[in-house]
Amino acid sequence: MWLFVVFSRATQAVTAAVAIQRALAAEPWPEGGTVRVRLGLHTGEPIRTAQGYTGLDVIRGARIRDAGHGGQVLLSKSTAALVEDALIDDLSLRDLGTYRLKNLPRPERIFQLLILDLPADFPPLQSLDTPGRARPGRAPGRVLTTVLFIDMANSSALIVTLGDRRWLELRAQYSALVRQALARHGGEEMEMIGDQTLAVFDSAAAAIRCGCAIREAVQGLRIAVKVGIHAGEVEYDNISGITVLTGARITAIAQPSEVLVSPTVKDLVAGSGLTFTDRGTHLLKGLPGEWRLFAPDMPEASAPTS
Repeated sequence: MWLFVVFSRATQAVTAAVAIQRALAAEPWPEGGTVRVRLGLHTGEPIRTAQGYTGLDVIRGARIRDAGHGGQVLLSKSTAALVEDALIDDLSLRDLGTYRLKNLPRPERIFQLLILDLPADFPPLQSLDTPGRARPGRAPGRVLTTVLFIDMANSSALIVTLGDRRWLELRAQYSALVRQALARHGGEEMEMIGDQTLAVFDSAAAAIRCGCAIREAVQGLRIAVKVGIHAGEVEYDNISGITVLTGARITAIAQPSEVLVSPTVKDLVAGSGLTFTDRGTHLLKGLPGEWRLFAPDMPEASAPTS
């Protein structure tokens, strides 16, 4: 037996999970009887239809649940990022690491919710990495992924203007805003070096919304970002290659406070309600031919002023 429940806030889901586990632990079951349930929590952007919710985010939540054991509460990376600062004294998180789960394109970072006075230690998670579950000798292969590049515009001038100390403080605020947006939209940060960030998404529409959200969020810091988004196949366990290079080149073409996407991304979100403005054709360094690029029709941040 299983139940699927949705909440408007991640913290509400955690509160419910804690109440369920505590109620089951306190129940005076008949002698010799015990009821234990495993719970999986994930925050994302599922598709809502007349029949209910569907899509990869629903599958992700189910697979995270399946990895656990009776009495265990497991959280995805996106849910953990949203609730970690709101946990009260008798709750905390334990980072269990990254696991490959059935039908999901990339390994998942999983956290366990620790509840005071309830069991905290369980057997290893059940995943494709668990001995006996994976198919020996089978390579994960290539998967379709959307890559999002974020580049802070004019960062060198900011460092000179602000000085090292104020620059480090600003960069910390900037990084926090970027990571919050990635968590809200289901993105996975792959790399953040200096003023550049690479993240990956299962959903091209989520990547576009995240890029626009980051552009707006950092405006309050008087920062402009250039955002490039592309989709293509990458090796399952190695986010690199032509798809990533193309995303980086699109970002280099973008102007400050501009989000640009490739034709592939535009085609992937057909039917989503997103519309675009044609930004014309461009040559991308090191890539053959001309590339037609598009800007999502969402409100743009005004350029920061000095």
